[in-house]
Amino acid sequence: MPKSHAHSSSLREVLRVFALFGCPLRVVMFQRLARTPMSAGALAQGLPVSRTAVVQHLKRLQAARLVDASTAGRRRIYRVQPQGLAPLSRWLRQYLRD
Repeated sequence: MPKSHAHSSSLREVLRVFALFGCPLRVVMFQRLARTPMSAGALAQGLPVSRTAVVQHLKRLQAARLVDASTAGRRRIYRVQPQGLAPLSRWLRQYLRD
């Protein structure tokens, strides 16, 4: 039975989220941003990488629509976009049905 384009497209979205979260640093960043929005500088504190590296990871999370940013003065404040997890949520639901 041929797979539908919609099915393969949604699977690609799920795999993209898994790939992004395959990096433990991005998982930690996502968890911190889920608790409270913050700047890249604040997010970099306590992480074993530079602020520049944090910004690069944030760009990847933004491209996947898992986080977004707004400007506050000269800083950009990042926050989680829960709807970015929707493809993963839909995929998991099919296996979690009672």
